[in-house]
Amino acid sequence: MIGRLSFWNKDNGSNEVDCLACRLVSGFGLLGIGAFLLAQSKKRRSKPLENFTMKGLAAAVGVLGVARLADAKFLKATAVEPKEQENTGTDHQFFSRR
Repeated sequence: MIGRLSFWNKDNGSNEVDCLACRLVSGFGLLGIGAFLLAQSKKRRSKPLENFTMKGLAAAVGVLGVARLADAKFLKATAVEPKEQENTGTDHQFFSRR
């Protein structure tokens, strides 16, 4: 469903889905969030499980930020353009009655 919606706005946007500016903003944003979580985990002197959880989240978000900056393959979209259907005279599924 989301793949179909992305093709509706094809003419209004740029042809590049993953531009350099987008990767830089989101990558550094994730790194900033990871650094903030790490700083907050060091400020709080609380239970060890809570501290470990915050540091784990900080590490995970930091790794995602680095992967985004490095243009990792597992973060790329795999949307497939929908095939054109022959018009058989019936309405689209959205308009059909159930």
